[in-house]
Amino acid sequence: MICFLSSLLIWILIAAFSIYQNQRNNKKVSSITQLSTKPPVDRLNRTYFAITKSNNWTESNDMNLFSYEAILANTTDKDLKDWCIKLKVPDETSVENTWDCTAYIDDNYLYIKADEFVNEKLCSKSETHFGILLISENDLTFRSAIITGRLCKKLSSNTLFIFCCIMAVISLIAAIYGIVIQGIIKNQATLTKQRQEHDNQIIEQTMKTFSNFIDNKDTYTQGHSTRVAAYAREMAKRMGLDQQAQLTIYYAGLMHDIGKLTIADDVLNKTSRLSTEEWSLIQQHTTNGAMLLKNFTILPEINDAVLYHHERFDGTGYMNRMSGKDIPLVARIVGIADAYDAMNTNRCYRLKFSEERIISELDRCRGKQFDPDIVPYLISMIKDGTVYRL
Repeated sequence: MICFLSSLLIWILIAAFSIYQNQRNNKKVSSITQLSTKPPVDRLNRTYFAITKSNNWTESNDMNLFSYEAILANTTDKDLKDWCIKLKVPDETSVENTWDCTAYIDDNYLYIKADEFVNEKLCSKSETHFGILLISENDLTFRSAIITGRLCKKLSSNTLFIFCCIMAVISLIAAIYGIVIQGIIKNQATLTKQRQEHDNQIIEQTMKTFSNFIDNKDTYTQGHSTRVAAYAREMAKRMGLDQQAQLTIYYAGLMHDIGKLTIADDVLNKTSRLSTEEWSLIQQHTTNGAMLLKNFTILPEINDAVLYHHERFDGTGYMNRMSGKDIPLVARIVGIADAYDAMNTNRCYRLKFSEERIISELDRCRGKQFDPDIVPYLISMIKDGTVYRL
């Protein structure tokens, strides 16, 4: 336990320093002035605001009401936080109503801010829609806007980040090793169920923390490893595997993409077609991940999932061209869970598939990409709604 606590303390200190540096950079406020309130022609790698009048009418007191629909888009690789839009308005203008935003007028300027519960943070590669109802004696025409906010970049694969991840792996190995040694010394048979659950929580929390580092490498796969792990464990349960096997498969799902830590961000997050060389680098995340865990032998099934989860049942996968039952069971289960989450998630190059299309793809690829004996378990999870509750 001393080994575990020492390693964990080192990891926490390094991670805290990395987070501090990241937050320090993210405190800077950016200001963007738009000369037009229409969508720009070039919408790549920028933040822009557009507003259009959807309706207007005159009240009995000769006051004019104007209804506006607006959009704020963020196509950068950073999240936009604490955003505010500033628009010039004439005298005697007031805010009558808003939806999905908050607004007020001060010194002839209309300020529009995020709704606390709807769009407080505008994530990278996303947009938010909102509306506002204004009342004024004069006609309202918006020609320019000022957008302010903090463009916050996620942790990237720089040297410090990779070092933090390596320390997390060391902490994980030390935790499991410490638990095993402690069990041998104190006699495993005397450990209570409560103690075992506590130990499992330590391992699970450490792995979940590390899987978050992995998923943060890819803008579009946040939570991916956690979801894959949950799907894989549920399939193992329905297949009748014992609880220890279910837990091991869950851990394997959390760690299956560890090799992505070695892939450069510009390749991993590329939105256009990958070159042959870039695709080869992506494929190497399986072997690279296995190399990172080569000394992690206490749960060999995790290494099997990392190395073989992209093998195909018909032998056309990568990197070893294994086929059929020669592919370890844990890799076959994690592989189909990984494919399902990819189909059920929006990506930079396409929207997620419908439930009907996913089931159709699973059926079509039985015996080709996927083990035909495992596919029915995942389809049953989709049809009974279990995948949406995990």
